[in-house]
Amino acid sequence: MAESSFRPEVRRALPAVIILRFAINVAMRMTYTFLPAFARGAGLSVESMSTALSARELTALTAPITGKASDRIGPLTIMSYGGLVAAAGLLIATLGAPGLIAGMLIFGFGRTAHQVAMGSWIGNVVAYERRGRATGLIELTWGGAALVGLPVAGLLIDGVAWWAPFSLLGVLALLSALRVRAQEPRRARQTNHEARKPHMTKTAVAALATNAAMTAAAQFLFLGHGLWLEDTYGLDTAEIGLAIVAVGAVEVIATMGSSRLTDRLGKRRSMLGGALLMTSALIVLAAYSSPPLWLGLFILVTAFLGFEYGIVSAIPLVSELDPGARAEMVGRAISISTVVRAVITLLATAIYVSQGFTMLMVVASGAGTIAVLLAAFFMVEPA
Repeated sequence: MAESSFRPEVRRALPAVIILRFAINVAMRMTYTFLPAFARGAGLSVESMSTALSARELTALTAPITGKASDRIGPLTIMSYGGLVAAAGLLIATLGAPGLIAGMLIFGFGRTAHQVAMGSWIGNVVAYERRGRATGLIELTWGGAALVGLPVAGLLIDGVAWWAPFSLLGVLALLSALRVRAQEPRRARQTNHEARKPHMTKTAVAALATNAAMTAAAQFLFLGHGLWLEDTYGLDTAEIGLAIVAVGAVEVIATMGSSRLTDRLGKRRSMLGGALLMTSALIVLAAYSSPPLWLGLFILVTAFLGFEYGIVSAIPLVSELDPGARAEMVGRAISISTVVRAVITLLATAIYVSQGFTMLMVVASGAGTIAVLLAAFFMVEPA
């Protein structure tokens, strides 16, 4: 879908929505990729930093509440509020160890509000049969975060200080959130829609479970890949950031592919294909955890490609499970995945420290296999 095919009010809001999404995605990804560097800079242990990230994930348990608010007063309004809270968290994170911990929690609340409202907004303004293309356009920011944001963050950490990326992203999120707020029509700000609870049909349960299992498998890799690159190949912070450029490039390709193929193949088939590709790569890493650097990066890129394609395809599907309670359904999906991520954030570090990367990938492969089975035999495309 070309940008020109959107309604005028959507075209006006889209640039600010994309920039805000980009800032939040970079902030999310950099804390995993540069986890050791942030821990050292703030004077925290890797385990303490992982605990802070786990607590940040748990803030998304507020997603159903945010979804209800989004259904009532408008997704652009909630999206802008979420961006402002996320910006505040990023700026607070620059204030040493206590600030980093508190800032991560505050950022988590803002990121949750933004993500729920954004999913609802896309569902409201784009028809389901074309929604994969619209979602893919916005979700290019996830791969773009690795392609552009993470290398810049790595250079800032090495060249300035560990807190420099938080400052830059906090300002960017603040400005873009204010711009999103300015795009909400005045009449929408006063709307008070009647909200109801979403219907949890078998189709909805299967879709949310598949989404959660895919997220679980990927989370093990998200938590472990920075430590793996540092320990196995001796890469420093800036080199890790540059190495992840390859990941970002492939994720951009995957998202572009999702925007073109998801609507054509169907959201369920696309989720299944992404889960199969990701799980295959995880199994290879479990069997061969110390390949040459070029091959290790290729396998890592393949895993991220599968996850990105599958999870981007899941976004429009989840938003159509119950159109009458769209934002709250999206909120439930985020809450379930959040609990999974929070638990795995704690487990992944413990497994890596005690058992190593190979065992981490064995467990990740198991979660990926569950996602494949759910997508193949239990999920149904929404009517």
